[in-house]
Amino acid sequence: MKQRYLILFSLSGLILALDQLLKTLVQSAWPLQSERSLIPGFLTGVYKQNNGFAFGFLQQAPKELQEIFFIAVPIFALVLIVLIFIKLQDNQMTTSIALTTIFSGAIGNLVDRIKHGYVVDFLQFHWQGKTFLPVFNLADISILLGVVLMFANTLRQQNSKNQNGQRSPT
Repeated sequence: MKQRYLILFSLSGLILALDQLLKTLVQSAWPLQSERSLIPGFLTGVYKQNNGFAFGFLQQAPKELQEIFFIAVPIFALVLIVLIFIKLQDNQMTTSIALTTIFSGAIGNLVDRIKHGYVVDFLQFHWQGKTFLPVFNLADISILLGVVLMFANTLRQQNSKNQNGQRSPT
C-alpha cells in the first residue's frame, strides 16, 4: 500500500475516532450550554449544538437551505479532496497529511450533521477575560490545521522555487 494511503486511513481514522469520542463524552457528561474551565484563563469547555456552519455561519438561514447546504458542501469537499489526493505523488507527504486532516475534520462534522442534525462544539479559547474564537471542536481544529499546513507548504514551495528556480515536491 502506498504510504500516502496509509497516512490517509490511519490518521483520518485516529482523528475521526477521537473527535467522535470527545463529542460523545461531552454530550453525556455536560448539560447543554454548560461551561467548565479546562485551562484557567485560556480554554473553556462549553457544550453547544451548532446549527450553523463554520463558526455559526448560516445559523439564521431557513432550515431547508441549511439541510441541503450542510450535507452537500461537505460531500462535495470530500470528493474533491479524494480526487486531489489520488493525483498526489508519493513524495508529497506534507500535502498528504494536510489533505488528510481536512478530510478527517470534514467527515467528523458531517457525521454529526447526519446523526444529530447539528455539530457538537465544546471548546472555546479566551485570553484576559475576552473570548476570541467561537466554540469549536476537534474536527474544526483538524480542518484548520490542514489548511494552515497547506498554506505553509505552498509558501515554502514558492520560496524554494524562487531560490532554486525549480519546485520541490512535498
